Amino acid sequence: MAGPDGPAAARLGVLVNPVAGIGGAVGLKGSDGHAIVRRALALGAVPHAADRATAALARLLERWPANLERPAILAAPGPMGEGSARAAGLAPIVVGELPPAAARPGGTTAADTRRIAAAIVASGVDLLLVVGGDGTARDVCEALPPGLPILGVPAGVKIHSAVFATSPAAAGELAAAFLAAPGARRRTEAREVLDLDEDAYRRGEVAPRLHGELLVPSEGRRLQSSKAPSPASDAAAAAAIAEEVARALVPGRRYVLGPGSTVRAIAERIGVPKTLVGVDVVEADAAGGGRANARAADVGERELIGIAAEAPMAIVVTPIGGQGFILGRGNQQLSSAVIRAVLARLGRDGIVVVATPAKLAALRGRPLLVDSGDPALDAELAGHLSVITGRGERSIYPVAPA
Repeated sequence: MAGPDGPAAARLGVLVNPVAGIGGAVGLKGSDGHAIVRRALALGAVPHAADRATAALARLLERWPANLERPAILAAPGPMGEGSARAAGLAPIVVGELPPAAARPGGTTAADTRRIAAAIVASGVDLLLVVGGDGTARDVCEALPPGLPILGVPAGVKIHSAVFATSPAAAGELAAAFLAAPGARRRTEAREVLDLDEDAYRRGEVAPRLHGELLVPSEGRRLQSSKAPSPASDAAAAAAIAEEVARALVPGRRYVLGPGSTVRAIAERIGVPKTLVGVDVVEADAAGGGRANARAADVGERELIGIAAEAPMAIVVTPIGGQGFILGRGNQQLSSAVIRAVLARLGRDGIVVVATPAKLAALRGRPLLVDSGDPALDAELAGHLSVITGRGERSIYPVAPA
């Protein structure tokens, strides 16, 4: 509604799941449930969702037109949004209340997310910024009435839903563009909310379920796609890739095998077991012959940093189907510290990317994406990487920060 001096300021809701993604770096493959959060904290995990929320809001302010009044920020209390808004230099209107237990790490619940999301919407916002992962998006989908635009800021481990921006910075830019536009020019589109059964995921069963749709600002470049499964026809291509990787193993070198069915095919070829949705370390046989020996299974960031300090170590990753992420989605064990340790010893040759031709073709020219949480590192990785696509076959493919 217009005020006496012109249009009313836009209103942005901010809702953060403060423990989203906390299990990623320590190899827990998710953060759903108090037991997992407690285990992650015991393993030394550090929450990053609040920082990613602050980064998104800071980018929104950077991109906000100077001739427009800043948007009013309606934030969930404390760690669920208020703290991130204040860290970005904003003075939010706090909506809702949290129980005393919510002040400690892991003290918030899915019920808190649903309740406060509904309260923010009832207070009147033009867009709700949701910081978390698939589970958080699912909770919001259950709580909101149809028709309100939302935008996800990626902070989880396994982000399969298409309601998320590619990165916090992209979310801030898209939110600014959407809110600064006149109401008639704010275009939205319905996108899927997907989530996995995390217990099944830890057993290696990757079967996302559709939980509904949410409206998001319509701008494909800054939005990530839903994760696409690898077709059965890719099996032969994955076997050819495995032969090429085996042929190129450097005797005595350590390799970190990331998640994914293509990397699992490599493990089978070189004679080592593979955790499908985890990260494993192997050492190429000193005698050569394209074989390797298992060194550590289902490891987290801390173990990888220690192994990288001992000797040169390469990482083997494959893009997430349909999305193109090679770092920062589902493999947070490969943190910025781990990646920098790899680059310090081996340079960009230490990052071995494998992808079937069909997986690259499905990107339709879009670059491979990195979202390590360290913008300087993401910028350093930008450019082009050699991607192994088959036996004796490689493709030079662009890489960009998410």
